[in-house]
This record gives sequence, structure tokens and C-alpha cells, in this order.
Amino acid sequence: MNEYRNISPFLLRLGLGIMFLFTGITKLLNPSGIIGMLSSLGFPIATFFGWILLFSEIIFGALVLIGWKVKYTVWPLAIILLVATLTVFVPQIGKDPMAVISIFFHLIGILALIGLSLDGAGKWAIGKE
Repeated sequence: MNEYRNISPFLLRLGLGIMFLFTGITKLLNPSGIIGMLSSLGFPIATFFGWILLFSEIIFGALVLIGWKVKYTVWPLAIILLVATLTVFVPQIGKDPMAVISIFFHLIGILALIGLSLDGAGKWAIGKE
């Protein structure tokens, strides 16, 4: 059973890395969408933060996927999920029944990222901690 111990972090890296790459590339294909959403939420300099957000998802998502320094590269992604939870979904509780489900989804993502930070990248990682 111990031979499979390091596969769990690999599977988490695979899922989380692909998820962030997909969302980042989707935002890159339509940056006005994320910039408009951030602007409507009242973010100052929404254009700047929109570009930071989409490049962070792409860059850190790719780094998590390949397993490079995951003890550090997961934290920007966890912060992105936390900010999205607090600014987008928490205010929707009571208005949108899917808000609670979205909050749980984001919390699972945050916990998975923290787990990677604590346990390391696992098998087939580029950068061994």
C-alpha cells in the first residue's frame, strides 16, 4: 500500500492544475468578462487585478500541475479562491441556492491546495521539496 502513498498528491496536482489552467485560459480568451465582473464588484483598478488574476491562474496552475515548488505555488491560488468565495458567493447566500454549493466547492479547493502545501508534490513532480 505504501507504494501508492505519493500518488494522491499527484492526482490533486493534476486536477487542481488543470482546473486553474482552464479557468485562466478561459479568462485570457475574454479578459473583458473578468474585468467587468471585478469592476461591478467594486474592485479598484479592475483592469490591473483582472490581468493579475488570469495570469496567476495560468502560471501558478501550470506550476502546480508540473509539481514545481508546490509548498509555495499553491498559496496564490488559495488566495484567489478565498477572495472569490468572500466577494462573489458569500454575498449571494439567501439569493442564489447555488451560492452555498459554490462556497463548498471553493473551500474544497482551498483545503486541497493547503494539503498539497503540507504533504508536498508527490510522484512525478518537477521540483522535489
